[in-house]
Amino acid sequence: MSIKSQKSLNEECADIFERSYSIKSVSEESLSSDDDDDYVSTELMKKLTPAVLGKLRKCFKRAREKKAKDLDKKVEDVMRAAAAEEGIEFAESVPIDTEHLYLNETGFVSALNNILGKPKYRPHTESLYRAIDRFHTGRVSWSQLVTRLVASGARATASRLDTWKPVKDAGALKFEHCKRETIVRLVSVETEDSFSYVVVSRGGRVGIYSGDLTLLKSYEVFYHRRGVRSRVKNCWITDAVFMSDVCCMAVSASDRSLTVYDVSGPAHAPLYCVTGMPNIPTCLAYCPMGEAESSELLVGTERGDLTTLRFLQPRVSLLHIKHPDTINYYFWMELTSPPHSTYCSTRTIRAHCRSVRGVTYARPDVAVSCSHHEIALRLTHLNGKLDDYEISVHRGVSCFHNVSALRLLATGSKDGLVRLWTYGQRVPFAKLTPGGAPVPVIDVMIVDFDKIVIAYYKNCMVHIWDLYEECLLQSIKLKFPFLGVLGKKVEFGTSCIHLGPPRRNNSKHISEGIDRSRRGSSVYEGSTGGLILLEPDSHEEIDKSAESERCEILITCNDYVYTLRMRDSDASPLRPAAGMAQGRRPSAWDLDMDTGSKTQSISLSPRSRHSPSETDIHLLQPHLHTTYDLDQLIANAGLEDILEKNFVLMRGLKHDLNKKLFEMESSVDKRKSAISVCAPYLSLPRYTLEALPTFSHLTQRYDHVKQYFPGPSVNVTPTASQSTTPRNKTINLFNTFK
Repeated sequence: MSIKSQKSLNEECADIFERSYSIKSVSEESLSSDDDDDYVSTELMKKLTPAVLGKLRKCFKRAREKKAKDLDKKVEDVMRAAAAEEGIEFAESVPIDTEHLYLNETGFVSALNNILGKPKYRPHTESLYRAIDRFHTGRVSWSQLVTRLVASGARATASRLDTWKPVKDAGALKFEHCKRETIVRLVSVETEDSFSYVVVSRGGRVGIYSGDLTLLKSYEVFYHRRGVRSRVKNCWITDAVFMSDVCCMAVSASDRSLTVYDVSGPAHAPLYCVTGMPNIPTCLAYCPMGEAESSELLVGTERGDLTTLRFLQPRVSLLHIKHPDTINYYFWMELTSPPHSTYCSTRTIRAHCRSVRGVTYARPDVAVSCSHHEIALRLTHLNGKLDDYEISVHRGVSCFHNVSALRLLATGSKDGLVRLWTYGQRVPFAKLTPGGAPVPVIDVMIVDFDKIVIAYYKNCMVHIWDLYEECLLQSIKLKFPFLGVLGKKVEFGTSCIHLGPPRRNNSKHISEGIDRSRRGSSVYEGSTGGLILLEPDSHEEIDKSAESERCEILITCNDYVYTLRMRDSDASPLRPAAGMAQGRRPSAWDLDMDTGSKTQSISLSPRSRHSPSETDIHLLQPHLHTTYDLDQLIANAGLEDILEKNFVLMRGLKHDLNKKLFEMESSVDKRKSAISVCAPYLSLPRYTLEALPTFSHLTQRYDHVKQYFPGPSVNVTPTASQSTTPRNKTINLFNTFK
């Protein structure tokens, strides 16, 4: 086959699969309603891969032209040559397509049988041939086959709009802890085994909620330096972000302060408070630790600057700690001098001419920010090796969402348009609009696992588009209870669209009969010459990459959250961190004191008078540990005297290193069990009080000294109590007059 023929074959094959196997979902109803020929061609097309089509193309033969046409062509060529000698030029003849390839029925059926290797599809092939050759010409061409397959594939696909299942309206919920304050952001605190929401209001009220939006705890943000826990006037929270790798949360306020909270436990504890920033922070973004072993907090300001706070030792500490038991206060200017310079570094980059509306990380070294200025979107290279990439939008960009995996950006503006961008293009490849009068876009999000784009408008309308077909799938009017109330102002936070809780199916359990050991033998020789016992690690046996699905979309406005259910699911959301669901202080009853116990009964604290709930049962269920006969293992290895003191001394060692390692490991295990129930004070060592001393030895000394005491007097003088009583006064007066 020539290069030209091979090129045309590749183009035709690509055309077939691009037009047939498009991104649209296949409708099974359309297949069942078509005729038998269409069904046969669709079934056969599943086997016609590019390799099969390439082999089938070689089987088609070029049709031989009739001798009469060949003779006419020769005569025409002679006449053209004679006329050219006399200076006469004829018009060029219509070129004859010589690339028509034909094949009869026998050759068509046998070719497919030989390529597929079995005559299973012979009836289908014959039916497909008859469907193509409807005029019974005795042969089919390659172009006819291609057209038939493409048409069949096009009829087998349906639009996303036809197969879209409408989103269900789950209603609105009011956050009581906000006290009618607007929600700034709904922070998702997600770890491998737990999940919770942290709802931050504009006035500094914070509530911790579970995945099903049940209030667990609430407190007020302490973001000033006076040391008095009272509300601050003329100050509000601007944004909050979860720092996943260190399990902390950063909160920015309008008093140019930045507060970091520890959110690893049920009670959030303030760690650092940095005040005196050059400008008011408006938005936050965080990049966790990577290969550089350093993390970074990105702050957008009202002056259009991007301020980076790089943590150099996040595994040790984010900032220098002066007081380990209380919050540490610092000025922004102090961070550039020792001892803070060994923990963090700061830098300011000029990005926009007006306030930064949103910021995020596209890559660890690329930040994306938006503003209402003419330069609405800017991709800033933080390392300074490349020039910044600027995108201009009329009236600026109010919100955006970035999907790094798809290299895709979705922006919303005041003109009511949702624009889709790709990296490296200054012109959007799609503009999505719901129609009607333009309404400003409040927030936008790309849901990549559902291939949709969600936009939230200022009139509390939610519009959903397909990501690839760019068609409007559904429009939903959010019916908040405060809409239409006279004098009620509708307010929106920094971010309004949030994903629902991750739902993980817990039906997968590990069978009890599997081998839990990580090696063939449970004992191996360590680097110090001792033996190390390998106990099974249950966390490694469990699949950590369990798939979690998101079934809800949460939309906030004022102090309400609206839930849109994308699909129904039987899986339950992840529980909050251990200890959040407990209504009491953890006690020693919650710990598994006997590591060798194998009982599966559930022990409850005698202080807990309520009935055990599902969360309490999960938290109080004892952990099972597999025990080994250490003496038998040592005897099998021929090291019976390894634990004796002479064995250590004859090696020239001053201390028993294995014993110390064992004690350290056992103490670490006890601390882990105490910390797992959020009671680290239970891991402290306990000391037995000594008995109080007796005073029996002082009895003889007391008797010896007592003999020197004066005896009782004969003339007893009445005491003050005896002379001052009313009865004694009357008797004394009577004796006097007598």
